[in-house]
Amino acid sequence: MAAKQSGGKGRGRPPGSTGPKMHMRMRILNATREVYSERGLHNTTVELILESAGVSRPTFYKYFSSVWEAIEAVVMRCNEELEVLFTEVFSIQRESAIHYLPTVLVGYLNWGRSQGKLMEARFRELHDLTSPVGVHRTEHNERISNLLSDMLVADGRTAPDRVALNALVNCVEYLGYQFCNGARQEEMPVYLRAMGRVSLALLGSEADWQNIKSDPVLSSALGFGAPGDTD
Repeated sequence: MAAKQSGGKGRGRPPGSTGPKMHMRMRILNATREVYSERGLHNTTVELILESAGVSRPTFYKYFSSVWEAIEAVVMRCNEELEVLFTEVFSIQRESAIHYLPTVLVGYLNWGRSQGKLMEARFRELHDLTSPVGVHRTEHNERISNLLSDMLVADGRTAPDRVALNALVNCVEYLGYQFCNGARQEEMPVYLRAMGRVSLALLGSEADWQNIKSDPVLSSALGFGAPGDTD
């Protein structure tokens, strides 16, 4: 199937779209998500979406010009959900920047697990520029990086190095996919510990390390003090 980028039609949730039209659009999007999660971009067809949604071909093309565009809408909605999660977490006043870590990391892992097989499809296509995942990944990660940077500046810190930010976002993204696609729920502390250490190594200070180690709540929430954690 040839990938086709959209010209903007059908993306996101149109303002004021309610009633039967919005219901039908969501019905098609839910079917697209189901098929895409199972088969990926290159094995998703209009026919499979029609079968899953129980709609006609003319109805599909009333809302989307191509399979690529329908999948793009699914991916964009997923990206927006994560960006909203980060925005909401950082909108709540905390004692310091490191106190956001447990909430944002646990939130990210729980959000990722809630996506089911969609996360596996996204992971396969991170670097596929024929896929909406690959096409929108850089801008999505840049927005996440900006949210992190703004939070740190609001905490009175110097704006972090963009290379460090990019490295952190990519590392957390990778660990998140690994957790969602192969780990048991009870393994979450192991992933939180890795994510927390990477976050501190790239953006934290020596004082942050000491504060976490001396704070039982933070230490436990980030998986520090686990077996084998001797430093």
